[in-house]
Amino acid sequence: MFSKDDLRATVGHAVSRRQFLTGSLAATGALVLSACAPAAAPASGEGEESTASSEEPITILFHTRLGTHADWHISRQDLFEEQNPGLKLEIDELPGNEMYSKIYALSASGTVGDVVWTYLNNPPEHKAKGVLIPLDDIVAAKNFDLSNFWDSLLAALTVDGELHAIPNHGHYGTTAYYHNKTLMEEAGVEAPDSDWTTADLVTIAAAITAPPEVWGMRSSGTGQEHIPSYLRIFGGDALNEEGTMSLLDQEESIAGLRWLYDLQHTHEVDPCQCGDETVNNFVAGTVGIHNTTTGLIGRYTNMKNEGEIEFDWDAVVGPVGPTDLRGSQVSAAAFGITGNSEHPSEAFQVLDFYSTKEDGIEHVFFGAGSPGGRKDVWESDELNSIHPIFRMHQEIYPEGPRKWHRPANARTQEFVNTMNNNLQAIWTGAVEFAEGVERTHLLVQEVLDKEPLV
Repeated sequence: MFSKDDLRATVGHAVSRRQFLTGSLAATGALVLSACAPAAAPASGEGEESTASSEEPITILFHTRLGTHADWHISRQDLFEEQNPGLKLEIDELPGNEMYSKIYALSASGTVGDVVWTYLNNPPEHKAKGVLIPLDDIVAAKNFDLSNFWDSLLAALTVDGELHAIPNHGHYGTTAYYHNKTLMEEAGVEAPDSDWTTADLVTIAAAITAPPEVWGMRSSGTGQEHIPSYLRIFGGDALNEEGTMSLLDQEESIAGLRWLYDLQHTHEVDPCQCGDETVNNFVAGTVGIHNTTTGLIGRYTNMKNEGEIEFDWDAVVGPVGPTDLRGSQVSAAAFGITGNSEHPSEAFQVLDFYSTKEDGIEHVFFGAGSPGGRKDVWESDELNSIHPIFRMHQEIYPEGPRKWHRPANARTQEFVNTMNNNLQAIWTGAVEFAEGVERTHLLVQEVLDKEPLV
C-alpha cells in the first residue's frame, strides 16, 4: 500500500504537457489511486434487497464527460465495484460539446443509461425533457447526509422543491486568478495577495504587457460562468435571482462590462475577451494573469512538478472592486438518475461514491478539476497542502459561494447564446459599447419573456 506522500509523488508525475493539453491522463496515476483509496461500506436503504445476493450483477450505465473527469471516474471503477458487490459500473464517455444533445436523444428513444452528468444550468431542462427524477425519497431512505454541501449548491440542483442531482465537484465560480510570478518579478511589480483590487490588476497587467507576444491579462468576456463573477465584483449581475429579468442595464452591471471592455480597448492589456488558447498561452509563459475556476490547481501543480511549466506561478482569489465587493458564483457538476433506470436505488450508489470527502480531495491531486462541493473538503489540511487557495476562499467567503441564477423558463442555452453573441460584438468593436450593452440587455430579456420550455 502506498502512503499519501507516495500517492502525491506518483500523481504529481502522471501528467505531461501533451496529455494535459489533450485532456487525458497517465494510466499509472489512475492505477495508484484505484489501489490506494480506502474502502467504505456502501449505503443501503431500509428494506432494500441486497445486491450481493443476486446471481447476476446489476449493471449501472453512467454517462460521463470525456476527458480528465472521465479518466478519474474510470480510475475508480474497480474500487466502486469492490465497495458495492453485486453492482457493475459501465462508463460511457461523451464529448462535452455533444453530451447533452446525446443524452436527450437517448432519453427520447428510451435507451439512456442510469446516471447522467449535469451542470447547474441544466436541471430544469433535464427535467423538462424527462431525463432526471427527484432524489428526495432515495436520499431519505439511504439517510444520505446533505449537510456538508453548500446551500447555494443544493438550491441550484433543486427544481420545483425537489432535489434532482448530487454534486461531484464544485467551486466559487471563476474566482481563481492564476499568475506568472516570474513575469511580474521581471517587470518589477509585486505579485497579488488576497487584498488586491481591480486597480492593482490593471497596474500589474500593464507592467507585464509586451504585445504581441506577452499580455498582462486574459479574461473571458462570455459565458454564464464567467460574466456574473465579473459583474458581481462591481455589484451587478446578469439576471435576477428569480431568473425572470436581465440586469445588464443596471449601473453596476454596466460598470463591470466597462471594466472588461477597458482591459482590452483602453488599458490594452488583454488582446481579446475570447479566452481562446488562454491556458496554452499561460503554460507557454506569455500570459501574466488569467482567471478561471480552481480546477487548474492540480493540473498546473502536476505540470510544474514534471517540468512542463518552467516559471513560478501562483493563484489568488479574485480582486476587490471599487465598492469593496468580490465576485463569486457557485458552480459545479453533479450526477442525477434517469427516469429510464430500472435500478434507481442501486444507481444512487454511483452518486454517493463520487461525492465523498475522499473523492473530492483526491481527484484534485489527480488533476481532474475543482474539489468536491463540500465544506469539509475545502477546509481539509490534505487539500490545502497542494495549495492554500481553497481555505482562502472559505475565509473570504464565509457564507459560501453566491447563488447560481438561471432563466426561470429553462431556456438556458438560448439565453447564454444570445448574451455571448451580443457581448462578443461589443468586445470586437462591431458595435459601440453603450449601444451594444443596451441591445444585449433587450435581446436576452426577450428570451426570458418566452414561454417555459416543455
